[in-house]
Amino acid sequence: MFKRNGTAVAALLVLSFVLIAPAYAHHSASSEYDVNRTIQVTGVMTQMEWINPHAEMHMDVKNADGTVTPWVISFAGLSKLRLAGMNRQTLSVGTKYVVVGNPGRNGLHKLLINKLTFPDGHVFQMGQDSIREGAQQ
Repeated sequence: MFKRNGTAVAALLVLSFVLIAPAYAHHSASSEYDVNRTIQVTGVMTQMEWINPHAEMHMDVKNADGTVTPWVISFAGLSKLRLAGMNRQTLSVGTKYVVVGNPGRNGLHKLLINKLTFPDGHVFQMGQDSIREGAQQ
């Protein structure tokens, strides 16, 4: 009898972990980014990951001394990006973009995006709760 109950308890613990882990993994933006600061970086996109919970752009940013630093730019969730009209064809590898957002804490080269400017001047404005095309910052 104990063996069967022990198996049930173990299964319940595993199931609980599987259900709780995604909620635990999703964290506040302020724990990872300095939401009190905004910076601008300009770089060439090297990769775009259309993944959940947040899409990520990888870009190479040229420093003043000529060296290049890879940055990771975090976007909103995929459903918000789709509602804003962004899809896999919107952004192109090899294209230079200007990104404004909240920098990563502890000097990490990552950014929580607020605004993306395309080479032609077209702007996507992305807020914490909404994404608006062409909005002013």
